[in-house]
Amino acid sequence: MTPRNPGDLESAPAPLAYSVIGAAAAVGVSERTIGKLIEDQALIVRYVGSKRIILASELQAWLDSLPYARP
Repeated sequence: MTPRNPGDLESAPAPLAYSVIGAAAAVGVSERTIGKLIEDQALIVRYVGSKRIILASELQAWLDSLPYARP
C-alpha cells in the first residue's frame, strides 16, 4: 500500500455507527422520526457509556425493509 499523499482526493471511510442526529441526517428524516423508530423498536440502539448509537448496518436494514410503493 502506498502512503497517502495530502493532495489525494480519497474519500473517508463510511461511518460504522451514527448518533441519533447523524442517523437522521444520513437517511434524510427528522431526529423525532429516528426517536419514534427506536421507541417502536424498528431501529435498535447500542450504547457507548450513556450515548446512543445506531449501527450503519441497522440503518441499512431498516432502509431495505421500506416498501417500494407508497402505501
